Amino acid sequence: MPAEDMGKLTDRTRLIFAVTSVVLLIVLAISPFKDFRREWKQYKRSYLRFAQTRPDTKKLLADYRPDIDQIWLPGMNVVDRCTTCHQGITQASLADKAVPQPFRAHPPIPHNVRDWGCTICHRGQGAATEVAEAHESTLAWEQPTLPTRFAQASCGTCHYANLAQTPQLARGRALLAELNCQGCHRLPRIDRPAMLGPDLTNIGTKVSREWIYKWLKEPRTIVDKDGNVTVNGYETEEEPRMPKFRLSEAELRGLSAYLSVQKAKALAPYRIDARVVTAWSKNPELISQGELRFRQMFCSTCHSLAVTRAGETKLIGGDIGPELTKVGSKVNPDWLVAWLRDPQGYLPHTRMPRYGWSDEDLYKVTQYINTKLTDSDLLTGVPQLGQPTEHEIQLGNRLFLEKGCASCHAIEGLNPQKDFGPDLSALGGKNASELEFGTAKIPHTLVAYIQAKLQEPTSVNAAARMPQYNWNPSDLDAITTALLSMKGPPATSALQNLVVHPKEVAFHPTGSFAEVYERYKCYTCHKFNGYGGDLAPELSYEGSRAQKQWIVDFLKNPQTLRPTLVLRMPEFNMNDKEAATLADYITMVLQHPAVNPANVDVKHFTPAMAALGKELYEVKYQCQSCHTIGGAGGYVGPNLNNAGGWLTPAWIEAWLRNPQALVPDTIEPRRNFTEDEVAALTAYLLTLRQNIKPQKTSNITATRAAAQGAGR
Repeated sequence: MPAEDMGKLTDRTRLIFAVTSVVLLIVLAISPFKDFRREWKQYKRSYLRFAQTRPDTKKLLADYRPDIDQIWLPGMNVVDRCTTCHQGITQASLADKAVPQPFRAHPPIPHNVRDWGCTICHRGQGAATEVAEAHESTLAWEQPTLPTRFAQASCGTCHYANLAQTPQLARGRALLAELNCQGCHRLPRIDRPAMLGPDLTNIGTKVSREWIYKWLKEPRTIVDKDGNVTVNGYETEEEPRMPKFRLSEAELRGLSAYLSVQKAKALAPYRIDARVVTAWSKNPELISQGELRFRQMFCSTCHSLAVTRAGETKLIGGDIGPELTKVGSKVNPDWLVAWLRDPQGYLPHTRMPRYGWSDEDLYKVTQYINTKLTDSDLLTGVPQLGQPTEHEIQLGNRLFLEKGCASCHAIEGLNPQKDFGPDLSALGGKNASELEFGTAKIPHTLVAYIQAKLQEPTSVNAAARMPQYNWNPSDLDAITTALLSMKGPPATSALQNLVVHPKEVAFHPTGSFAEVYERYKCYTCHKFNGYGGDLAPELSYEGSRAQKQWIVDFLKNPQTLRPTLVLRMPEFNMNDKEAATLADYITMVLQHPAVNPANVDVKHFTPAMAALGKELYEVKYQCQSCHTIGGAGGYVGPNLNNAGGWLTPAWIEAWLRNPQALVPDTIEPRRNFTEDEVAALTAYLLTLRQNIKPQKTSNITATRAAAQGAGR
């Protein structure tokens, strides 16, 4: 090429340069346009326009910045940009439902959102700045935001104790424990009791093979929705602890055969005094007297019975022990007598107290149970099973292990099974790709997987060994919430420091008190220093509240101080020595630090002070609105007929000054009495020494029975 032509550009080259320049210009123009159109910037501008329409614009825009908002918690490995779009999340004036999302304020919570961000509670991808990436599953992020109804699950990752603000989580945790899920699965913070299901070592002495067959086939109801008798137990809305297994006819025969021969310890029958049998066996009042004694012993405090009133059948009674509506058709009569006389002789870990039955009471009550608490159609439809064959027994033995029965039930000589099902301690933190969905047509999310597995285990795994449960929607969501809260151990030391452990509660009685305490299973209904049941009043400070002689009299002859209550303290037939042992320990050990007997001298109380106290009680403060004296008054608080023979003077004065300091959740109002009024009211209450007459068995409706707890 000539030298003079080298400095010249061809038309083609000029065209290429021109096109390239235009393309570059377009690209440069698109980039800021795309940046301008970013989702987070659009939300920022929308919030700015929205805030400018509000009367408190200046306050709403005080901390507004046009760029990305970011909360960084390095110890937790959290980058949270959610407040970039959720601009008004901490503005109290934007809490109204009329405020559009995402600008609406968050409902009040103990945590400051501006410090903690959103993803710690709601999950999702905190670093994302687009709605889909922040809220949903993507190829790079598999943990979408939790549906709102499961948000309480995140509270449970740090708060190991139940909170008043998380009832759904608490219900789910309770279900995991009540249904003995820890029998097959490893579950964090779910205590495993000494005995999950009944010990079956001697089940063959208690029930027949036919009953076992019926129970295994359908362990749920007596009456189904159509009124057909189906099994031993009344149909309730609550899930029974014993789930329904998918058992074939051969498996039912095998398991019933194996369990019916479990008689490792020969039952030592108790022979009721022949003179008692002779005197009562022909008495036409035997059954009615047995029912009366059954009710006087308040067996329904722990056990429920199905009662039909006005055409509606409901359960009345407690749920500590099994329901007894048809128990007479379930158990062997000799077993029933031996059991009532000495429950621990058959089942050492049982919560059933050992009553001091007389032979007369024992005969009357067992005859009533065997005659009235029965169902002649109970075993209708059960095939003739006959004596179990060796083949059936061997099959049942193998099935007992394969089905995981040994995870909940003990049989002498059979090693218990642990971790029969998968470890669920970190289930709530799993990604969808780690789960087995099988052929189930459900969204590939953790929530959908858990709920499908709970409702129909084989839907996500055809070989699943998990039995069938029948959940109502609220319980299904509750147990899902509890499982979602289990995300494994904290990943960092910063997260470990956030864990709020439950308060450790323990009560370790010793000596003769411990023997009586264990015999009557006091902890089943009462709490001691926070340990025990909640069916009846807590006794941690009973020694400060009640006089020693009153405790003795009450233990020997329990009488309710709240007449409206159906669930009451059973009559144990406690002897003098046992009552004195309990009363001595209670008055010496179970004391409240704020109640000092030395601060009250009853010698200073005069009749004039008592008269003033009576006027204050009846006129100024109208305490009779809640309390009963002499048959008149309200039933919200306890009966005060015998307040002077029941309550200690020091307790009365401390209670009048500040009831919540003694019992934090009491509904008794704090009146701010003057010191003179406290002394006068105490003087008056100590004059009330009318003995409470024994209460007849109450005939209160089932609704009230369900609503009330046990009391004194």
